[in-house]
Amino acid sequence: MNRTIAPYIHNFGTLTLPEVGRTVLSNGITIHTISGGENDVNRLTITLPGGEAESPKAGLCSLATSMLLEGTLYHTGEEIANILEYNGAWINTSTSTHHSSITLYSLNNRLPAIIDLLVELVDHSCFPDDALNMIKKRRISKIEIDREKVTYHSGAAIRRMIYGENHPLAQAETPKTIAEITADELKHFHHSRLDTNNVHIFLAGKITPEIMALITTSFSKVHSEQKFNLSPLSFPTISSPQKEVISRPGSLQSAINMAIPSVGRSNPDFVPLRAAVTAFGGYFGSRLMLNIREDKGLTYGISSYLLGYKNKSFIYIATQTDCSKTPIVIEEIYNEIERLKNPATYTEDEIIRLSQFQLSNLASVLDSPFSVMDLYQTGIIADTTPDYFDRQQKLAHNLTPELLANMANKYFDTEQICTAIAGA
Repeated sequence: MNRTIAPYIHNFGTLTLPEVGRTVLSNGITIHTISGGENDVNRLTITLPGGEAESPKAGLCSLATSMLLEGTLYHTGEEIANILEYNGAWINTSTSTHHSSITLYSLNNRLPAIIDLLVELVDHSCFPDDALNMIKKRRISKIEIDREKVTYHSGAAIRRMIYGENHPLAQAETPKTIAEITADELKHFHHSRLDTNNVHIFLAGKITPEIMALITTSFSKVHSEQKFNLSPLSFPTISSPQKEVISRPGSLQSAINMAIPSVGRSNPDFVPLRAAVTAFGGYFGSRLMLNIREDKGLTYGISSYLLGYKNKSFIYIATQTDCSKTPIVIEEIYNEIERLKNPATYTEDEIIRLSQFQLSNLASVLDSPFSVMDLYQTGIIADTTPDYFDRQQKLAHNLTPELLANMANKYFDTEQICTAIAGA
């Protein structure tokens, strides 16, 4: 091997997503399945309707989801932990805008010993008071620590601007709201959302017919007459720049959050707009990073991404900087927005770099059945079109300065920009 000669760089060929199987059980639960890989392992994710947007109180939904591992009608939290440890399995929970998830990682030959426990967590959770009190204490301690950070205050302010003061997604957890949550409230919320017609199971790994039969039999036992409707999202109209400054005396840095309302995932422009946002601040070689971090040294990191919903999205920008440099950073963000609108500012190297970055991200989806299922699950939850992956791939192969500049001119509207700054 001659190490003085750089290896040849191959272009990506056509990337093709493998098909995902779909089975609907008699009770309405839908199982999505993809099999692959050489190791006898699997990952099973149960997605329940109901997320932060449906939470009756700030923090109640996420608290209910995290409490699922603390006890059922048949096992204590300690027994659940021992069963999982003995079988070499691992479970975590998470909450998003409209859904909550329980994810189990397991060896194939140990799944029969765990599967009934997983059904218990969904159907027979009991939310014991002693465990709840302990978790609330930990949650309150975390909130108190977070409230000392400038990022907490700027994030809370920008959410109020883009969602509206009283929107569930804008409500911040406080020690008081968490302390007042009761086990009965958690139990009622969790069991009210067991609408089996809206429960999805995402199964990935080396899936055998025996595993599929086991899961089908186990989850067919879950029965519920509940109907649970997801809350439609509405957003305030922003017709002029909004700004909020939160004074945090003694802080060494300012946290800056900015958001510009834009089109949702259902709009044909969403995919090309996402590419423009990536060029702006979505990867290490982006314009914000090269200017504000690399050239001027004003921050350790700055990023932008597209926070997307079905009928609305927000171009989101976040960074931290020395308090005295805050006005300069904001000025440079505005400067980069204007540069992004000019096709003459794009170089051939930038277009190639951006294209390769996007294609690399798409190729990484194909690494394992887990990553493929991650994309598929996101599509179900976010309600994207079936051709979403192919549209991104086609766009990455056909990026031009004119296309990116057109997206910037259409949607990077500084007359609608919201800015939240927390610092000294």
